[in-house]
Amino acid sequence: MEKISNDVTKILNRNIQPMAPYFDLLKKISDNILKDPQNEKFRKLNLNSSMMSTKLIPTIGALETLFLMGFEEGDDQLLLPMDNSLTALKKYRTEVVALKSLISRVSNSSRSSPRKQANSQPELTYSPAVQESESELFATLKTEFERVMIYENTSHQEKARKVIPVNELSQRARKSLQAANKSDDKDSKPLDFQDYLLLELLSWFKNDFFRWFDVPHCSHCQMKMVSAGSLTPTQEDLEWGANRVEGSRCQKCGASHRFPRINHPGKLLETREGRCGEWANCFTLCCRALGMDARYVHDYTDHVWTEVFSQSQGRWLHADSCENKLDLPLMYERGWNKKLSYIFAFSKDEAVDVTWRYTNKHSEVLGRRRKCRESWLVSVLMDLSKDRQENFPQQKQRFLELRRVAEIAESFQSSRDCKEGEAEGRNSGSLAWRLSRGEMLEQKAANYTFNITQEDLAKREFLVKYSPSSDSYLFVSRNGEELKGWHSGTNSHKDIFRKQESDWHMVYLARKDSSSSGSIKWVFEWNSNTDVQISSVLVVFQHTTYQSGKVKWEICDGNKCFQGSQGFRWCVGIKKDDISSNTHKLELSAELCDGDGNEAWQHAQLFRQTDSDHDKYPFMVHIKFA
Repeated sequence: MEKISNDVTKILNRNIQPMAPYFDLLKKISDNILKDPQNEKFRKLNLNSSMMSTKLIPTIGALETLFLMGFEEGDDQLLLPMDNSLTALKKYRTEVVALKSLISRVSNSSRSSPRKQANSQPELTYSPAVQESESELFATLKTEFERVMIYENTSHQEKARKVIPVNELSQRARKSLQAANKSDDKDSKPLDFQDYLLLELLSWFKNDFFRWFDVPHCSHCQMKMVSAGSLTPTQEDLEWGANRVEGSRCQKCGASHRFPRINHPGKLLETREGRCGEWANCFTLCCRALGMDARYVHDYTDHVWTEVFSQSQGRWLHADSCENKLDLPLMYERGWNKKLSYIFAFSKDEAVDVTWRYTNKHSEVLGRRRKCRESWLVSVLMDLSKDRQENFPQQKQRFLELRRVAEIAESFQSSRDCKEGEAEGRNSGSLAWRLSRGEMLEQKAANYTFNITQEDLAKREFLVKYSPSSDSYLFVSRNGEELKGWHSGTNSHKDIFRKQESDWHMVYLARKDSSSSGSIKWVFEWNSNTDVQISSVLVVFQHTTYQSGKVKWEICDGNKCFQGSQGFRWCVGIKKDDISSNTHKLELSAELCDGDGNEAWQHAQLFRQTDSDHDKYPFMVHIKFA
């Protein structure tokens, strides 16, 4: 059990002292049985008793621990069979004692006060209505648990690898890992290559691969269609799991459109559009295709996403491909104001209730969980997982058991801190979060210079442009060579990030919401020994301001600076006579500042465009040489 204790020690760095009394109850239950193994009274726990209904059942992880000890569900009680060897009970009693001891060390106290269970709900009374609800829930859980096995289909995984730019994503992940290793801002648990690959996969999937489908537009009238209700699925629709087909029609010309809600990840690799269900379905397959330990997560308040197990962090990471968000489990409750109830995760190995990872309002959530008895739910999920793992090698079963225990222990923690804005709910991985948003602040991680080569000079021009939609620089004068990532082409930047608005489908560069200003600089340089001189420079620098927001930008040749605010707002054209004759370097810089209220950071934007405008470039630098 030492390995579990090491994992739990790290988890216990957070404040979970209020759990101590419930460990005492679990220990007492175990001790009674071990002292008198033949006494059936100690092997029966009445679910309606005060101890169970008001203390252990509302306590996250307590029921799971009892089932791990060997208890089974009866009609209104938990039973430890008389023929049980008590091996598991002894093992988890030892772990409970270790947890209690660790809590005492963390708190420097021998005992903590019991946690108040505000608004805690007693166990549901078994009734025909509850029986029907549990039957429906069991059917749903079983169906979803069986469906995720499709992600293990080798032909589907191979199909996914053919559409994923694996080499490109891997190269970018290695660069991010190298940048993190050089950074002074190191996390207590450094991320590994797979973590950075996951970040790149999320970004690619969101920005380059999958499309959000909302309301179709008429191809003739270019007008939004209106709903025409549900349509009858065809045989082909049904083959791809599309039991529902949404119909739309154009009010002007009468044209119709049908949208089958495809539920097959292999087919979604072809259609590449949908809502959160299609996104999470396809993305989970992509994760499995790259060898990640991934599971499909279903929130019963109507959302789905993915979780990926991070070896470096020793825990499951929330990964929402629709939002391009990683490890922000509290974003739904805090940012979306969701009233959560049940959240389940399904993988090839197990079916798990992960609700408690996504909430800080445990008592409120427990009060909304009225579909089934909590003891029944724990029993059903453990039985489903046990059946799936029945033929697994013993070593793998042991690994999954240890990992599950650590996950249960993670649920014991008290409320986690939340931050306002895009980082709310984040507990760790700050460097990873900045990388996922392109916010590497270290100068050495940027420090890029556009070196104009002899080949460029021979062509007498250098032309590069940037699109935030594709988040890449295009070297037009170099036959379409690309540089991926806005920050990859900057010489320096501070408090700048790439913002993507999922609701408005817009993307742009802006300053961080926690800063009063942000700055960015690009540098263009060529060989000072050549006698080639500039004949003209054209800079297109589209930007948008709101209220009192300002964008101040200029281009300098070492002796003179040309202000972007003069003349055309978005363009600067410089002629040969205006440029210093000995110039071999140009610096283009911008500052984003001012603005009003809480959204001041959003009132100064660079290169704003729709997220589908991959072929439009609101930033361009064109240098011609004489």
